[in-house]
Amino acid sequence: MAEERVISPYFEKYQRLKEDPEAENLNKKNEALKVVTCSQLVYSQLVCQKTYYELASKLAFQVVGHLKKEEKRKKKKIAKKVSPYFEKSQEEEDVDSVVVGLGKEKKKKSILLSAAEKRSVAYERKCCDNTWKPPRSDFGLLQEDHVDDPWRVLVICMLLNRTTGIQAKQVISDLFNLCPNAKVASEVSSGEIEKIIQPLGLFRKRAVMIKRFSQEYLEESWTHVTQLHGIGKYAADAYAIFCTGKWDLVRPADHMLNYYWDFLSTITHTLN
Repeated sequence: MAEERVISPYFEKYQRLKEDPEAENLNKKNEALKVVTCSQLVYSQLVCQKTYYELASKLAFQVVGHLKKEEKRKKKKIAKKVSPYFEKSQEEEDVDSVVVGLGKEKKKKSILLSAAEKRSVAYERKCCDNTWKPPRSDFGLLQEDHVDDPWRVLVICMLLNRTTGIQAKQVISDLFNLCPNAKVASEVSSGEIEKIIQPLGLFRKRAVMIKRFSQEYLEESWTHVTQLHGIGKYAADAYAIFCTGKWDLVRPADHMLNYYWDFLSTITHTLN
């Protein structure tokens, strides 16, 4: 049996080149083409990836820039200046930004009455033949202790402006000892009132308001409580509830007055 002759791959390749010289060149061209094609593919992927990252980076910068502009716009809007005239009139409008009675201070947006609402029947001046006497509740509103004097009810509403019932209760007795009625309040000096109500803050403004209100209260010309200095919706509603008995014609915005209003609604059949 003849042995099979083993030929070295080198000589095998050499033999093929002798038989077909063009085949090797074609193989080389094919290999080179594969390398070029692969390089182009890798390059294309790298270009696409670079383009993606550039677009993503550009978009991120745009988003951050937009957020910064929005934040600056909001800060500018918050820091908007208000004319001293409007700022003063807003503060004087009353008492609607407070919690009445015993509880925590809770600032609320003031609700202003329109010109027509200020002339409502609910806010008309109390007549001499009005015998309304509001019943006692379990809520212990400060106004309930002074329903016999509408002036005191309204002054209490002024004291409750931007403070709590607990704080106001601490100065009410001393204030009404100094100023038992509107006439005396209009005659005493603002400094004396300031000393008593100083713990409440804004004591100078409050003292001036109480004196001016008391002077106007003594006049006979006013027909609606809303015409008096410093009287807004909260004080006017309290006047209708505790002084004139027209509680069913108003709907308070203050939560403590609402408690008392609901209380009256549940016992309306027993009221005169």
